[in-house]
Amino acid sequence: MTNTSSPIPHLLWFDLTQEDSSDDVPGQFADCCRISRAPGVSLTGLDLRLRPDMICLQYDSPDALGLNRLLAIKRQAPSIPVTMLTVQHSEELAIWAFRSGAWDYLVLPLANAERQRYLRALRQLCELRRNPPSGRQKRPLERSQELPESVRLTARAQKQQPLERVMQHIQQHFHEPLDQKSMADLCNMTPIRFSRAFKDVYGVGFLEFVQSKRMEHAHDLLLNSQMPVSSIAYASGFKDPSYFTRAFRQHYGLSPSEFRSRNSIAGLKLPVLPKTREAERGWSERLALPILDMTGLALPIE
Repeated sequence: MTNTSSPIPHLLWFDLTQEDSSDDVPGQFADCCRISRAPGVSLTGLDLRLRPDMICLQYDSPDALGLNRLLAIKRQAPSIPVTMLTVQHSEELAIWAFRSGAWDYLVLPLANAERQRYLRALRQLCELRRNPPSGRQKRPLERSQELPESVRLTARAQKQQPLERVMQHIQQHFHEPLDQKSMADLCNMTPIRFSRAFKDVYGVGFLEFVQSKRMEHAHDLLLNSQMPVSSIAYASGFKDPSYFTRAFRQHYGLSPSEFRSRNSIAGLKLPVLPKTREAERGWSERLALPILDMTGLALPIE
């Protein structure tokens, strides 16, 4: 007769950590699993006739000696699945664990969602091992239904992800000195690779992007404050007010003082003025305002 009650997983737990820790990892499973703590670091002397459902190997910083324990345990009990739990994690370590026969690989500290996923899969495994399907009937074991985030992201989002820390840093520190090498270090890239990746994602170079951000800040201060132009230059990240004036004129087509004067007519705050007369005419027509020449006189709209 098939036992329909939900199986309680039996975990044989090996503590292979090198340092004392206040985290009781086995205790996180004590409410739903039967845990037997191994007295040593090998299966020698243990009664495997008790048939644990899972052998759990807990590491903090896996070394060659500790990883060889996993290989030895798999040789001694090849039919018992093994879970590796580790604080120190890398992609290479995870690949090694699975190639060495690990059934699952958990990174500590364990998030609650990951714990629940593991327990669901563990219960299914226990049920299949204790009540194997009859005949040729097979039931697949659902390990995880969610795709990794790196797979679910679009191609553009995958390119943007490594640059997120840089963008956040720029938003918070654009008024401070910023160099390309330090930004490349933030996302673990070489300066050349960072430069190419940044331009590929945002369409402009890093320095040009920072310059635009500073110009945007200066633009807002010119419209919404009475700060002197020199103070605005420093507050926007420019060390030299004269250079700021030249760069602003090149960017907006007007000097900062002309821009402030022109965009404060009758108390109105207009959008950023484009350089070309054709584009300027378009803004004026949409706002029903006259186009002014550099003397402040209205020009007829043809």
